[in-house]
Amino acid sequence: MLPSPVSWQKKPEDFVLIFLLPVFFAYSGLRTEIGLLNRPELWLLCGLVLLVAISGKYIGTYFAARVSGIEKREASALGWLMNTRGLTELIVLNIGLSLNVISPLLFTMLVIMALVTTFMTSPLLEWTFPKKLIRLDLIATADADEPVKPTYRVLVPVANPSTQKGLVQLAGRIAGTRLQPAVVHPLSLIEVEEDYAFGSLPAEVDREIRQRRDRITELIQTLEPPEIRPLVHPIIHPSLDVARETATIAELDQANLILVGWHRPAFSSNRLGGRVGKILNSAPVDVAVFIDRGRDALTSVLLPYAPNIHSDLGLELALRLVLNSEQCRLTILRLHSSDQPPHDLSYEFRSLMEKLPTVARERIEFPAIEAPDPLQSVVEASANFDLTIAGASREWGLERQTLGRYADELAIACKSSLLITRRYSHVTSHLASMLAIAEAPSPP
Repeated sequence: MLPSPVSWQKKPEDFVLIFLLPVFFAYSGLRTEIGLLNRPELWLLCGLVLLVAISGKYIGTYFAARVSGIEKREASALGWLMNTRGLTELIVLNIGLSLNVISPLLFTMLVIMALVTTFMTSPLLEWTFPKKLIRLDLIATADADEPVKPTYRVLVPVANPSTQKGLVQLAGRIAGTRLQPAVVHPLSLIEVEEDYAFGSLPAEVDREIRQRRDRITELIQTLEPPEIRPLVHPIIHPSLDVARETATIAELDQANLILVGWHRPAFSSNRLGGRVGKILNSAPVDVAVFIDRGRDALTSVLLPYAPNIHSDLGLELALRLVLNSEQCRLTILRLHSSDQPPHDLSYEFRSLMEKLPTVARERIEFPAIEAPDPLQSVVEASANFDLTIAGASREWGLERQTLGRYADELAIACKSSLLITRRYSHVTSHLASMLAIAEAPSPP
């Protein structure tokens, strides 16, 4: 979080905003004599003053912006912003009235004009340039260098670029370069306090953004394999609520996956405390939680198979890793008890395996083992793999701020790096998209 303004600056600011500013507005209101507008022609003249004030500011700013090459929507927004008067106008009017430069009647008309133009700015600005378009422009700027419009997007919230190389690298390997066009957005939101806007320190935000961008650029240059580096386009900007902004950007960006890092809390049993839990609660897309054990290589992947929608997402991501890397091998582990047979593979899954390229199928194994304690068996097997991918428990425990009992325990005991997947939609299946990818011809 950015440091707030120093105490000597905040103390007089609070006094001015809480005490002096309301007193000044009350003083200006007492000097405004609405009763002077007692004839229709005076109200007409007041309307004319208002019209001239609005048109002069808006039209002048709009045409100046257009001549400078600014687009119509942005030029219109600038016009409405310049049209607002606010506090400065009232100060000038009070000085003019005190010096008898303007009459009480003209003072009243100009105060009405100042208030109307100030209050109309916010709704007109929102109508001309909604916040959603601002966020879309931000995403478009991040994607400006992409030669092809991507069809697979991974959003990666990055709090500290220095410690989250493994997270961004995994996102790049999932997106890959061998399937459909893809992009990875490391999302670095700089959290600021609500009163930061009154601190008048935009240079500090700009400095933080430049530093964060430089660190992410350095991180991108260290990603392996090198061919995934062009897929990575960071998004960096300030935010009042990081979790909510992440969910909003994921929706606007039409992200296919949010890949978020997680560390076990040292003094709490709350598995999803803080931002990770908030993102999982609010994000309208699929989410995968990555627990990094420091395994840089991803040549062996373990997927404990379970017939549920969260494991389907895990299967899709595992297959993407296999299809994007010739060195990656996948083991789909089918666990069963002594009195129950192994889970049958779904029809969709079997159809997908038939459509995979032969070189990919040869790197996928399907062992079935009898396990009195399935969780312990997965933990023991994970010691021989670089990454374990597990779907969230059937009862995804967000209401208890947990990953669900099975995933909770696996997050603590797993020997390899762990990716826990949670599907957002309970209707559509990600395996269908993998079928289309598998059927497409491989690039030369």
